[in-house]
Amino acid sequence: MPSLAVPLLATLALLAPTSAAGAAGAAGGTTGMGQSSAASRSSAAPNPAATASCVPDPRRSEDAFTGTVASTSTDGRVAQVRTDDGRDVQVVGSPTPRPNTATSVDRSYATGTRYEFHPLNPASPYEDDLCTATHEVAAAFAAPPGPPATTVSTGAFVTALVALGVVALVGTVAAFLVPSRRRRNRRRRRRT
Repeated sequence: MPSLAVPLLATLALLAPTSAAGAAGAAGGTTGMGQSSAASRSSAAPNPAATASCVPDPRRSEDAFTGTVASTSTDGRVAQVRTDDGRDVQVVGSPTPRPNTATSVDRSYATGTRYEFHPLNPASPYEDDLCTATHEVAAAFAAPPGPPATTVSTGAFVTALVALGVVALVGTVAAFLVPSRRRRNRRRRRRT
């Protein structure tokens, strides 16, 4: 019996931070379905094992915009973004964007990637987190697919050039031989 107590206590110790976050939300009278962003920020534990308590459908914003991340800082959680309409803005993907801190709703961004942002506020620096509908999208000005580029190897080019020269030579010789045969035929007719 004592041999089972140690693994059981270790398991309970690992589950305690997650249970404490859930208990804090329940004590505040909120549930994961209707929890506001402020409540989720205050109850979020910096434990990586904890999961974000977001609404099942990501939150869409009236202030949505698209743009490409020019640079990031704070482990990718703060992004300098060039919007598709030409503005330079900042997007903060964490309620606590300090080094060596983390929450369960942190969002990180990749430099050079284009996103559709759904921020929580209407102006830069925009606030964002994992509970919003922000997502990666294809590049704005990608070239439309066209016919594949064709290249001719040097050997094929030389072969085509030689063939063209042979055809030109045969044409030139034929141009001189045909009239001379006609002349010969005319002379023969006259003699007979």
